[in-house]
Amino acid sequence: MISVALMLTGCSAANFTSPLPTDGPTMREIMERGESASLPDSPPEPVRHLPQLQDGLYGYTRSVFNELDVLFPRLPNPTIVMYVFPHLSQEDTPIPGYSTMFQLYDRDHFALPGELP
Repeated sequence: MISVALMLTGCSAANFTSPLPTDGPTMREIMERGESASLPDSPPEPVRHLPQLQDGLYGYTRSVFNELDVLFPRLPNPTIVMYVFPHLSQEDTPIPGYSTMFQLYDRDHFALPGELP
């Protein structure tokens, strides 16, 4: 009974102030401004060249051609499909047959650089 009274008094805060700002544009003004905004005339210029890497850091620097998937490939983790035949539970309730799938290993393993051919 005391906890109910505490819950009711806790919910009735006299000096409630919203953390949201009260000044600024309304949602309607934001929507109207967004509709009237125009897109730029031309797309931004694409990058014409990639920066050159220092010779000593070439193998250790990430690039488009040298990503983590390439450096550390996932080792195969086969998916096992198991079929459970229809059977009766301990309370003699019929359970229909179903298929379930699980991975052979409980987590994925990764090869070190150069381990896979």
